[in-house]
Amino acid sequence: MKKACLIAHYGEDFLSYRINFLKYLQSQDYECFAIVPEDSFKPEVLKSGAKVYFYKYARNWKFIIYIPTLFYRLYKILGKEKPELIFTYKFMPNLIGILAARIRGVKKIVGTLAGIGFMNKKDESLFIRILFKIYCYVLNKADFVIFQNSEDLEMLKKSLPRPKLVLSNGSGVDKNRFNHSTNNHDFLEKNGLSHHKEYLLFSTRIVSDKGIFELINAYKKASEKEPMKYDLLIAGWFDEKGLKNKVMSLIEQTNGIFWMGYQKNVSSLLSISSCIILPSYYPEGIPRSLTEAMAMKKPIITTNFKGCKETCVNDHNGLIVEPKSSDSLFQAMIKFNQLSESRIKKMGESSHKLFLEKFEQNVVFQSISKSISIG
Repeated sequence: MKKACLIAHYGEDFLSYRINFLKYLQSQDYECFAIVPEDSFKPEVLKSGAKVYFYKYARNWKFIIYIPTLFYRLYKILGKEKPELIFTYKFMPNLIGILAARIRGVKKIVGTLAGIGFMNKKDESLFIRILFKIYCYVLNKADFVIFQNSEDLEMLKKSLPRPKLVLSNGSGVDKNRFNHSTNNHDFLEKNGLSHHKEYLLFSTRIVSDKGIFELINAYKKASEKEPMKYDLLIAGWFDEKGLKNKVMSLIEQTNGIFWMGYQKNVSSLLSISSCIILPSYYPEGIPRSLTEAMAMKKPIITTNFKGCKETCVNDHNGLIVEPKSSDSLFQAMIKFNQLSESRIKKMGESSHKLFLEKFEQNVVFQSISKSISIG
């Protein structure tokens, strides 16, 4: 039997998305195993039933000190398992995994770029510029590189002459995991939220470039202009030094905004929300928070920025705003606040239709499979 390997960059991401692709590969007659960071999700990863090896990794600049040991770890695992096919996801697995796989003679190597992240600032830092060149050197050793938006592909295609470049619509969302008929009563009670209010939701990894300050400023301005039907929920975790205190201070000063923290029960959080907002100008792939919202038949408000704009047709399944513009976001909030229930429902249905056409996991998996000739 053919053997396939998947190298993930985060335990939660493996459980939510990569394990489903692993199961898809198994359905294509591959014996599969994964290599996953040893993080707080390790107990759940072990319970998943997948064959898994673990590696140590830091999700900050300290990743540099792990490079030698990670390379040796991957080199040993790949030598033992001898897969014919390997998928690597995001920066560190791409950087080290592709190199280890090429040296080990893996026949088909597939790297995935879910956005280019901090590499987008390569013109602002000599260190990032050098790292970008090293990254492209390694990506050129892959057979395929998967991009999640066309702008990233266009930006990097001159730097990647060797591999075949593939465009996919995100990582694929399991429609069965996001049931729009979720019972909300217990979730509202547990989180101290009112049954008589409606909610807008911002739920993501929180960094400045996701538009958190523009969001809070726009909501405050909108609530001062007219009575808002909606309170604003902010959920996620902070992933930028010094950001938490600034954001929490603004939340405490603004009526109608509730801090939810990190939420494992994403489907319930989405279910209680009337609209999901992501005013991001971060170099996204395809934002998970938006595709999951679409799976739950929710309208979205997001930016005319790569990765985000692929999920929204303005005035069809949501509203498009300009990046870095709290005024544009304010106008969208006012507009949404004035929409009828029937119009909002229709937007949500349009979101779901677009989701099924482009972002549902079987559609994405089959597209990838066809592009790289799996099977």
